[in-house]
Amino acid sequence: MSEQAANTQYTGRQIRERVDHLPRVPIAHLPTALEEMPRLREALGPNAPRLLVKREDQTGLALGGNKVRHLEFRLGDIQRKGADTLIVTNVAQSNHARLHTALAARFGMTTYILKIPSPKDDPVNGNLLLDHIMGAEIVECSSDDQETVDRELDELVERLEAEGRSVYIVPREPFSKIAGTCGYTLTALELMDQLDELAVSPSHIFMAAGTSSAGLALAGKALGLPYRVHPISVKQPRAELEEHICTVANKAAELLELETRLTPEDIDVHDEFVGAGYGIATDAGMEAMRMAGRLEGLILDPVYTAKALSALISQIRDGSITRDQPAIFVHTGGLPITFAYNDEIMREMRS
Repeated sequence: MSEQAANTQYTGRQIRERVDHLPRVPIAHLPTALEEMPRLREALGPNAPRLLVKREDQTGLALGGNKVRHLEFRLGDIQRKGADTLIVTNVAQSNHARLHTALAARFGMTTYILKIPSPKDDPVNGNLLLDHIMGAEIVECSSDDQETVDRELDELVERLEAEGRSVYIVPREPFSKIAGTCGYTLTALELMDQLDELAVSPSHIFMAAGTSSAGLALAGKALGLPYRVHPISVKQPRAELEEHICTVANKAAELLELETRLTPEDIDVHDEFVGAGYGIATDAGMEAMRMAGRLEGLILDPVYTAKALSALISQIRDGSITRDQPAIFVHTGGLPITFAYNDEIMREMRS
């Protein structure tokens, strides 16, 4: 592909037409709100820019989250393939597992969660409690070693298929890996309409890294929009995450027949806010959680959203983002996770 072709710009209508060709079942409560954060801005001082939050925590379906948009497209693929059973592999406090369980309950399927051991297995609360309420079949994986997970996933699939079930293996389905990226190309259009009404031209978008951030970045480049997407890692090192985001974005671009291609230079990945590791709260994240809660009434979780907002706060404080550069924080949900971190959160709130 030539450089000229890769830089072709599209209209919102052209993007929408391409996405509309994909199988999709509308289930999300859309559009989600775009709200100002004036008290947080004031707290960050006179050099803070205009701050807004995109409320992806309000998409509906079992307490919502950004993944509900993913599920609209994944469900289209599931129904096209005639599956009656979903399998996901994840830890106890997985938003991903909770929302697949909700999807299956709503559409008459069964979700099996191959639950990978983690420090938040006990007591049963948060997302795992909701999985039980909604009827997930929990299968305990014997180890978090990837070879073990793969082997025990194979065994589970073999057992279920022998029982006559039509199984959709979420972590292995090719389209499943880019469903969220396709969904978030549309989110970019929704967001731009809202920003036009507010007469805001954003310079930065901060959110927890993943396929959603890939969709916003891809659409931004395809449409020639002025914002930079800042995917905030909660686990992976920067180079690995850059590769992942660009890979899923470009696979989505191929599927949508877009000539646009994403490169690492198109995104600002941050891995300095991970802290001690995945699922481990950070001091900066806890501060962001407190500020969001007490200044804006926003509930963040310590695994994803608190770390993402802490990155935005840090960039404002160190002058990387200036007063004339409006910024958007994408609240991707994850409310149930907070209940599994009650000890860590209460220590911070009392300090």
